[in-house]
Amino acid sequence: MTMRRPHVPALSAVALACGLALTGCSGPTTTGSASGTSTVSDTPSATAPSATGSATTEPSAEAPSATAPSAEAPSGTPTAGGTPSGDPGPDAAVSGATGPCRTAGLGFEIAPGSGAQSVGEEGAVIVRLVNKGSAPCTLKGYPGVDLVGATTWSLPRQTSQKPGLVTLKPGARTTFTITYQSYGGEGAELTPGSLVVTPPGETHPTKLTWDFSSVLLQDGATHPGSYVGPVGGN
Repeated sequence: MTMRRPHVPALSAVALACGLALTGCSGPTTTGSASGTSTVSDTPSATAPSATGSATTEPSAEAPSATAPSAEAPSGTPTAGGTPSGDPGPDAAVSGATGPCRTAGLGFEIAPGSGAQSVGEEGAVIVRLVNKGSAPCTLKGYPGVDLVGATTWSLPRQTSQKPGLVTLKPGARTTFTITYQSYGGEGAELTPGSLVVTPPGETHPTKLTWDFSSVLLQDGATHPGSYVGPVGGN
């Protein structure tokens, strides 16, 4: 029986093909896909090490900017001008300025000890004004004062005493004085039943009871003995 030797040229062709295939492994890099196929890439990966050996990365989208203000900054953080945001500023004092006292916000009473000591003498009636409101208010000037009886006499002002600004805190009080000449038997007599008071700057009056002697009516006199002083003038 004659033995057949293997076909050598066929094996040499296979070996040559493998050699060529191995030579191609030093070419462009490849990345395997999920399907088992390879994709050739001629460009370096974005995450490939740099020349210094460190990897370059994209900045995090959640990293805060170095110059952007934090969205969580408190409302009291100073602004560029140095004034904290949310600070009311200098205009707050103006918008909350004290207003004039109104009749409805005041209490009225006659102080004890008022009135003339004897018939025909000069007397003084002291009227107290009390701030009944919850905020301060101001008064300046002369109140309107009417003595009301058979006739009404609007008392003149004591112009020799100049009024000043009076600020009343809640619950605080001030006064003004009515000076009058009591009737002594000569001249015209006025017997008031009530005293009508209108605060400075107001048009709404309030009424008090007149519990004192009758008054010498001098409504036509140049310098009568009865007059009213300014608020806070005592």
